[in-house]
Amino acid sequence: MSKNFQAYLKLNKKGLEDKYVVIIRGNVIGRGRDIEKLLSLARKRYPKETPLVAKVPSEEVLIL
Repeated sequence: MSKNFQAYLKLNKKGLEDKYVVIIRGNVIGRGRDIEKLLSLARKRYPKETPLVAKVPSEEVLIL
């Protein structure tokens, strides 16, 4: 399991429902609703890294 995915699993997701999170090197570098802005920030700060981008589901969503 990757360091970024482990960081996502440990992330306190309260208040992040229906928002995106961007994780690089096991650290959350951005969160919000505007994915383009978040990815632009990730590219500027870490041009050689591949980020983990996830949308935190709302409580009503069932993930199988």
